[in-house]
Amino acid sequence: MQVLLLATLLWGTASAQAPASAPQTQVVVAPARAAGSDTTRIQQLRALVEAAEIALEADEEERAAARCEEADVLTADWSLELLKQAEVQGLLQRLKEVQEQLTEETTPETEPGLKAPDEVVSISGDELRAELELVRSAEQGTTYDYPIDLNDKVLTWVSLFSTTKRGFMENALGRASMYMPMIRQVFAEEGVPSDLAFLAVIESGFRNEAKSRAKAVGMWQFIRSTGRIYGLNGNAWVEERRDPMKATRAAARYLKRLYEISGDWYLAASSYNAGPLTLERAIQNVGTRNFWDLSRSRWLRTETKNYIPELCAAILVGRNPERYGLRIVPLVPYAYETVTVSSMTSLTVLARCAGTDATTLKALNPELLRGSTPPGTYQLRVPPGKALDCLRQLAHMPATKRLDFNSYTVRKGDTLAKVAKRFKLNPEDLLAANDLTLKQFRPGQRLLVPPPPAIGLEERDIGSGTGRVKALGDRPLAPLPTTPREVDAPSDTPTRAELPPPVTVGGPPAPALPKEPTVAVVAPARATTNPETASPALTLLRAKQGDTLAKLARLHKVSLGELIRLNPEVAKALHPGDEVRLPGHGAEAKVAPATSHRVKKGETLAAIARKYSLSPADLKAWNQLKGERIQAGQRLRLAPR
Repeated sequence: MQVLLLATLLWGTASAQAPASAPQTQVVVAPARAAGSDTTRIQQLRALVEAAEIALEADEEERAAARCEEADVLTADWSLELLKQAEVQGLLQRLKEVQEQLTEETTPETEPGLKAPDEVVSISGDELRAELELVRSAEQGTTYDYPIDLNDKVLTWVSLFSTTKRGFMENALGRASMYMPMIRQVFAEEGVPSDLAFLAVIESGFRNEAKSRAKAVGMWQFIRSTGRIYGLNGNAWVEERRDPMKATRAAARYLKRLYEISGDWYLAASSYNAGPLTLERAIQNVGTRNFWDLSRSRWLRTETKNYIPELCAAILVGRNPERYGLRIVPLVPYAYETVTVSSMTSLTVLARCAGTDATTLKALNPELLRGSTPPGTYQLRVPPGKALDCLRQLAHMPATKRLDFNSYTVRKGDTLAKVAKRFKLNPEDLLAANDLTLKQFRPGQRLLVPPPPAIGLEERDIGSGTGRVKALGDRPLAPLPTTPREVDAPSDTPTRAELPPPVTVGGPPAPALPKEPTVAVVAPARATTNPETASPALTLLRAKQGDTLAKLARLHKVSLGELIRLNPEVAKALHPGDEVRLPGHGAEAKVAPATSHRVKKGETLAAIARKYSLSPADLKAWNQLKGERIQAGQRLRLAPR
């Protein structure tokens, strides 16, 4: 209940006290719903969530994904009052967990940002000391308003940004030069550290068109539900999560609210990535609010463990890119004037009126999904100095010349829903585009058809119904697994005493870390065998490339739910080399050592050698390598032939 109250506090006050300078957003007040109607909606959501959980446990991923999609459609138009109810928040959290498991069991798409889902081996020894000296030299005279810890994890990402990921950083920081003045102004108005602007490097690389596999959209990667809470709406015409001004304002308010709840900027940024409920659960189970302690536990995903080191490194490199050898080509700052367009108008027509081209208008108005403004009044952004000319041209333009759309004649047997779906429109939007009522829609009617969207629309944007699902009754959540015992550091791994001391650049000093030696490797928690608690009827195997828990459950004819219960440490993400417990033939089974390794993006030969306690020279000899260069996807032998 404490976690649900946290979510209620977070989402219930999100839209309060907007400053006078904030952009005006049209707010549609939904009519009051009867209590019985809300009860029915919640019952439908519960049935869908439970059906998805049962389908996932039965290893029916497609059916589970379909139920999740239906739940998304069902809740798309719910009021904020209904969304923030504790019962609804609990169901949405369960739905999110199902979706995360489904995401892990599919091949992830390449995301436009830098969120790293895989382990990153920290540099150590001379490399670490050299990188520390470089950072200290580069940061002379620079002050920060976000706390930055110079530990091995942060320095590793600084090294990656200036070497392996240098091309991405140069492109991302080039795009950042366009939006940074606007972002700093908005963050200053909202009371958020300006250095947090570099969060957009990690999230999207400053791309407004970015879309993740989890359907997060825009520069700040809002999912639909959180975006709606912070005033970002969307339909078949407009997706405000892609608007840099509106989304930046929403991100600033969201980050500020997360900080008000957590009291720590590291925890606020971590909550932005993982969600406040996930982070609060980790805090309760580990018993600390120190991010670095949380990152050594198994209660956070590897992506979240990497998030703060990536952010700190992005700030360090982003503030002084030339000192790290990066060459940034600055872009023209994002500037515009606004024109009130009274009715739906094609962008090509508006471009002629403003003396520019449609591509420029689309760049200034990335929230527009189609080649026109939406039905009704719209505030269009045009290049500076073009507003007056555009208004003069529009004032003398007849309504018949505002659109250059194709036309469609309604045929016998056509229905409004059928025609709307054909052209990826909501039925109401199709009527609005032609200034028609439902009674006027009939065979022989000539319709103007807007162009298709520039990006794929979600089903809820073009209208989608949900099938009837039989209620399955209440089913309590399984208890969370206990925190694992500490894993002893390998003898050949440098301890904290052997590393350069952490340095804080700007901001308050970092919280003190435990005195015991800790492993200087950023890696997900591995499954360990504890002889005091291990079941006598377990078999251990080591995961191979491409293995997932669902795949192993099918192969060994084991329930997926049982496999998740036995392996909570790898339930979120299974990596090659992870140990997996199977109910089977006794605990005497030996774990076969890994014999090969598939190179991941950003890995070096030295890092792979450290991971498996091997010599780089041996790796080169066993794989007949002439130099140190390796490529992502390449498979390396870890033993002689």
